[in-house]
Amino acid sequence: MAWLILVDETGRIIRDDKRGAISSNGANILIRLNISSDNWIKITSEFGKLFHGPVGTLQELTSYGEHLGKRRRHFAKCCQYLETSR
Repeated sequence: MAWLILVDETGRIIRDDKRGAISSNGANILIRLNISSDNWIKITSEFGKLFHGPVGTLQELTSYGEHLGKRRRHFAKCCQYLETSR
Protein backbone atom coordinates (compact mmCIF):
# COMPACT_ATOMS: atom_id res chain seq x y z
CA MET A 1 0.00 0.00 0.00
CA ALA A 2 2.81 2.43 0.87
CA TRP A 3 4.29 2.02 -2.60
CA LEU A 4 1.00 3.15 -4.16
CA ILE A 5 1.08 6.29 -2.02
CA LEU A 6 4.52 7.15 -3.40
CA VAL A 7 3.40 6.50 -6.98
CA ASP A 8 0.30 8.68 -6.53
CA GLU A 9 2.29 11.52 -4.95
CA THR A 10 4.91 11.33 -7.70
CA GLY A 11 2.21 11.66 -10.34
CA ARG A 12 0.81 14.72 -8.61
CA ILE A 13 4.23 16.36 -8.60
CA ILE A 14 5.04 15.58 -12.23
CA ARG A 15 1.70 16.54 -13.78
CA ASP A 16 1.17 20.24 -14.39
CA ASP A 17 -2.57 20.06 -13.71
CA LYS A 18 -2.10 18.46 -10.28
CA ARG A 19 -0.57 19.90 -7.15
CA GLY A 20 1.20 17.83 -4.60
CA ALA A 21 4.33 16.96 -2.74
CA ILE A 22 5.89 13.85 -1.31
CA SER A 23 4.42 13.29 2.14
CA SER A 24 6.32 12.02 5.15
CA ASN A 25 5.05 8.51 4.30
CA GLY A 26 6.42 8.81 0.77
CA ALA A 27 9.67 10.27 2.08
CA ASN A 28 10.05 7.31 4.45
CA ILE A 29 9.71 4.91 1.52
CA LEU A 30 12.45 6.78 -0.34
CA ILE A 31 14.66 6.68 2.75
CA ARG A 32 14.23 2.91 2.94
CA LEU A 33 15.12 2.70 -0.77
CA ASN A 34 18.10 5.03 -0.17
CA ILE A 35 16.93 7.46 -2.87
CA SER A 36 16.80 11.22 -2.36
CA SER A 37 13.49 12.86 -3.25
CA ASP A 38 15.25 15.05 -5.86
CA ASN A 39 16.73 11.96 -7.55
CA TRP A 40 13.36 10.19 -7.40
CA ILE A 41 11.65 13.04 -9.24
CA LYS A 42 14.47 13.25 -11.80
CA ILE A 43 14.47 9.49 -12.42
CA THR A 44 10.69 9.25 -12.75
CA SER A 45 10.26 12.35 -14.90
CA GLU A 46 13.33 11.91 -17.15
CA PHE A 47 13.76 8.13 -17.23
CA GLY A 48 13.84 7.90 -21.03
CA LYS A 49 16.47 10.64 -21.25
CA LEU A 50 18.65 9.11 -18.53
CA PHE A 51 18.56 5.46 -19.56
CA HIS A 52 18.62 3.89 -23.02
CA GLY A 53 19.61 0.35 -22.10
CA PRO A 54 19.91 -1.86 -19.04
CA VAL A 55 19.31 -0.14 -15.72
CA GLY A 56 20.86 -0.98 -12.37
CA THR A 57 23.70 -0.21 -10.04
CA LEU A 58 27.20 0.07 -11.44
CA GLN A 59 27.98 -3.37 -10.00
CA GLU A 60 24.87 -4.89 -11.61
CA LEU A 61 25.71 -3.36 -14.99
CA THR A 62 29.26 -4.69 -14.71
CA SER A 63 27.96 -8.21 -13.99
CA TYR A 64 25.46 -7.94 -16.83
CA GLY A 65 28.19 -6.85 -19.24
CA GLU A 66 30.45 -9.71 -18.14
CA HIS A 67 27.57 -12.13 -18.66
CA LEU A 68 27.21 -10.86 -22.23
CA GLY A 69 30.98 -10.92 -22.77
CA LYS A 70 31.20 -7.15 -23.13
CA ARG A 71 33.86 -4.98 -21.56
CA ARG A 72 32.16 -1.60 -21.75
CA ARG A 73 29.58 -0.61 -19.18
CA HIS A 74 27.15 1.56 -21.03
CA PHE A 75 25.75 4.45 -19.04
CA ALA A 76 28.11 3.89 -16.11
CA LYS A 77 28.52 7.66 -15.77
CA CYS A 78 24.79 8.11 -15.19
CA CYS A 79 24.80 5.42 -12.49
CA GLN A 80 27.77 7.07 -10.80
CA TYR A 81 26.00 10.46 -10.90
CA LEU A 82 22.89 9.06 -9.27
CA GLU A 83 24.93 7.18 -6.65
CA THR A 84 26.98 10.22 -5.62
CA SER A 85 24.05 12.63 -5.48
CA ARG A 86 22.12 10.73 -2.79
